[in-house]
Amino acid sequence: MDHLAKIFDVNVGKCRHSLRGHVDSVNAVHFQPYSNIVATASADKTVSLWDLKTSLCVQTFFGHNNAVNDVCFSLAGDKIVSCDSDGIVKVWDVRMIKEKLQFDSGPYAANAVDFDVSGTIIGIALDKGEVKIYNEAMDKV
Repeated sequence: MDHLAKIFDVNVGKCRHSLRGHVDSVNAVHFQPYSNIVATASADKTVSLWDLKTSLCVQTFFGHNNAVNDVCFSLAGDKIVSCDSDGIVKVWDVRMIKEKLQFDSGPYAANAVDFDVSGTIIGIALDKGEVKIYNEAMDKV
């Protein structure tokens, strides 16, 4: 089975990029602001960054122990947040290519994550039907 993300040009209705490299389902895609970089979250437990000029993977982040359900860039584009089926949320430093912090949002799967405009508040949608807010600056949920 082919596990890939496709980027479409909605103006002409054509696929412009097929991003191949994940070995399990691709669960989310998010564009880096003001850039040609796209992040993907996969059930293969990874987050990958892709250059749309070349359609090549330029970086893969390893560290989740279960399927990664979502990924999102901060507005500044310097970090990404990802969440997985174990409820683990990770913040990654894009420039240093490393994990910045990790926290456990609880015993339920974390399905979606997003930064606020400041890049310090993270919203997490949980399988339990809850939304948790994490303040990165204060290091608490």
